[in-house]
Amino acid sequence: GQPPQASHQPRGCTVDRSGQGHPLKPDTLTIQANSCETRVYSLNMSLILTHISKFGVIHASDSNLTRGNDAAGQAQKTFRVTYLNAGLTVAGVYSVAGCSMDRWMTDFITKQTSAESLGAFASRLGDALEAEMSSSEKEHGSMVHIAGYVEADGRQHPEFYFVRNIYGIDAVTGEYSDIREQFAVSEDFWTRDCRTGNLMEVLESGSVQIYVNGYPSGRIAYLSVINQLRDFFAEVWRKPDWMFRPPQSLTETTLFVKLYMSILSTLFQVSNYPAPLIGGATQICEIPRPMQ
Repeated sequence: GQPPQASHQPRGCTVDRSGQGHPLKPDTLTIQANSCETRVYSLNMSLILTHISKFGVIHASDSNLTRGNDAAGQAQKTFRVTYLNAGLTVAGVYSVAGCSMDRWMTDFITKQTSAESLGAFASRLGDALEAEMSSSEKEHGSMVHIAGYVEADGRQHPEFYFVRNIYGIDAVTGEYSDIREQFAVSEDFWTRDCRTGNLMEVLESGSVQIYVNGYPSGRIAYLSVINQLRDFFAEVWRKPDWMFRPPQSLTETTLFVKLYMSILSTLFQVSNYPAPLIGGATQICEIPRPMQ
């Protein structure tokens, strides 16, 4: 079968799928899994998303980790790839060959400065995960969002790469399925969604493109939150006497992403799930749109 696509809505400013270029701030997350000891964390611990607008690219994730039905602390899931003007987020198993994902991914990024393009970086990452992850780690599934800006013909455009060993999504429940030993890599924005939906013009009009993955109920609820709040914000912004307005910069857009993530975190805190599968500090990596 065909590999699953990152959950997304091809058009529109209301359904977001999956700062200023500053690194993650030390006080925004607690990293507890930063050593190469044997740890295998299950798939149900993440919500990751990539938000593309005319202002730039925003990577976001929660921070919580779980082991089975138990909370397992918090750790880094959002990473900057400075030399490619890009970033990435991870969901799924939180170890590679027994080494915690934060340490492994930081080391991988450091060693890939020779990558000539974002596509080459994504391909190398898929190969490395396939070669180095144990079979028991792969059984839990792994997904990575990679996005940033790429130059072509003197102009910059966004690209979004989806790296995963999960090849299916149940159409009824939204659960992931068909987890394999092999990793797939695809570019889903510039060469797929943008060409079929003329998205660059759509983005300029104020719409956004969002890719979101993670625990099924969290992923689906995130998209529902955005849809439900769309009309509310539109109504508020139509009242000039109130002086509220839509975001006009990447930094302001990030505030809304954090708002949506905080709602999801609250839902999981007030739930019957055995552990807060999604929550903790919202991690953000902003990639501002380059000057042409």
